[in-house]
Amino acid sequence: MKKLDLHGLTLEEAFDEFTDFIYEAYKNNFSKVEIVTGKSGQIRKEFPYWSENNHQIRSIEVSWHGGSFIVKLQKKY
Repeated sequence: MKKLDLHGLTLEEAFDEFTDFIYEAYKNNFSKVEIVTGKSGQIRKEFPYWSENNHQIRSIEVSWHGGSFIVKLQKKY
């Protein structure tokens, strides 16, 4: 599974990386990806809002260890 780690980035940098990563994953027809946010912090708090406003994302769920999200992408037609 393709993974993006947002540790060490500013909120703005993390949002830009997330947006580009999701676009590329969708374009390449990935069904799901993992986004590492850490277990706390501003990026983790903002991540669900970023996801709900992205039309390429079908759903998100917290990973078993709690430090990342599994993102399921829409199918590309």
